[in-house]
Amino acid sequence: MGSPSPLEGRSGPVTVILTDSGLGGLLICAGLERRLRRTEGDGPVRMVYVNAWPDAAHGYNDLPDLAARAAVFDRALAAMMTFRPATIVIACNTLSVVYGETAFHRAPAVPVRGILDEGTDLFFEALSRDPSRILALFGTRTTIGSGEHARRLTGLGIAPGRIVAEACHGLAAAIDKDPDSEAVPGLVEECVVRVVPSLQAGSPVAAGLACTHYGYAAEAFRTALVRHTGADVEVLDPGERLIDGLTLGLGERRPGAGERGISVEVVSKVELAEAQRRAVARRLEPISACTAEALIGYTRAPDLF
Repeated sequence: MGSPSPLEGRSGPVTVILTDSGLGGLLICAGLERRLRRTEGDGPVRMVYVNAWPDAAHGYNDLPDLAARAAVFDRALAAMMTFRPATIVIACNTLSVVYGETAFHRAPAVPVRGILDEGTDLFFEALSRDPSRILALFGTRTTIGSGEHARRLTGLGIAPGRIVAEACHGLAAAIDKDPDSEAVPGLVEECVVRVVPSLQAGSPVAAGLACTHYGYAAEAFRTALVRHTGADVEVLDPGERLIDGLTLGLGERRPGAGERGISVEVVSKVELAEAQRRAVARRLEPISACTAEALIGYTRAPDLF
């Protein structure tokens, strides 16, 4: 989080791309839009949220291997560049893992920020503050299977025995359809039950949400972990940390100063059903009405990538 905001020092119009393999990253888009409205700036900011879900029947976690996922994401990144962005924000742990295997990563045309870096820093700080705390890491199959968080944390000196990881396959897809679906708490419960036997009895727990979709279910994770362990549980959601990094160095808007012009667009290759859009928008509305409205009126681009 030490690097300055990609918007710092810029004048004139600027475009920021945010992307996720679904709609989970819209929480970050909404939070960033709200934060930017409180900052100083000389020109308008165009925020374009690109849903990089590849097709209606299959997501990245359904593709056969990391190389196949990287090939699809490379095509999505090329499509994002047509918007002429100043920066690309990967608001998705799965795609942050995949990004490291893309051709784009070897020679990025613009600065790229990913939530994986911010999450690692957040988890490391929590574990360093309390040497008795155990990290229960929850994510998709691609994220957990990569072992990337664990590798980075052990490289920073965290003992491997303090990290327990569990893939919650199907949870992100359920949240994507409706964050308030009755199925969501049950899927969280199943995932927590699987991880509990690997936790040390009596040790405080840090629940690391290594999927932006899981931010919608943060309280369900905390409640389930408390119920099954009786431990002190701290939920760690890297989304807010990413927003902090994207606005680092930007001054607060002075009282009486004109509000910075900010627009939000949502673009998706796959069709987003109206019921799905309205369900997610209900959760976004209290954070950013602009983002909620953009989701309702999204642009379908079947040939995006």
